[in-house]
Amino acid sequence: MFFIPNCPEVMKHIDHYWVVKDVASSFLQQSKLYAYPGITPDMIFVLEGGVTVDYLGERKQISGSQLYSFIHDRVTLDVSELKSFVVVKFKSRGLSSLLPFVNAKSDQLMRQSVVHAEDLFGETISRLTAHLRTLSAEEIASELDQWFLQQYQKEKEGFMVEIAEEISDNFDLQEILQGTKYSYSTLERHFKRDTGLSPKRFQSLRRYKAAVQEICLTENQDWQHYVDKYGYFDQSHFIKEIKKYTGFTPSNLVKAASFVKYRPS
Repeated sequence: MFFIPNCPEVMKHIDHYWVVKDVASSFLQQSKLYAYPGITPDMIFVLEGGVTVDYLGERKQISGSQLYSFIHDRVTLDVSELKSFVVVKFKSRGLSSLLPFVNAKSDQLMRQSVVHAEDLFGETISRLTAHLRTLSAEEIASELDQWFLQQYQKEKEGFMVEIAEEISDNFDLQEILQGTKYSYSTLERHFKRDTGLSPKRFQSLRRYKAAVQEICLTENQDWQHYVDKYGYFDQSHFIKEIKKYTGFTPSNLVKAASFVKYRPS
């Protein structure tokens, strides 16, 4: 089930809660799923069962909660033992959507991009996870609203939030440069502070991830469509960039059991 936060302070930074009580029916019996590099933080609460994660050459079993603040490489998820879970999807503003809830800076989150949530939130997250296991889907969404509101620190809202609200919600670099009158070097300093990425790297990842989501959801194999829509130089550029980030050519990506095919968009 899909829930939008009700608290305005939380809604500004969190896109939705995805509560899955029956993994088998939600993933159509798929046991292995792929997730790809991206700038949108995710927090996963495992309510029943467990998931095995292969990432950067390491295999880990998760039975509690985990935070994906930034993904550098393709992730393989074995969900054959997973029964129920909750995903908290933050806004697609990079780490800036996560910073108001944690006592960490973007450079620290980039170095430790996949961590047990306890490492950032302490034992309170273990108690929260245990409590969520006792609640209905609607109650889980309400409880998460209240919990994130307790963690919220308005003073940690930075440049990216202001830009999204006042100048460009798609972070068009020319619009931002014109609207702020900043030099590129000043803009880069703000971007790196709030997201851990340069403006160009941030835009490149946003573009590729939007294209991947459309490929997986629509299975449209007209590659020129993506070149035109997302501003790639040509089809060769588009195909190389998709393969660089996902490990798949666009044709193979259509066939892959990607996590994005099943989660709410």
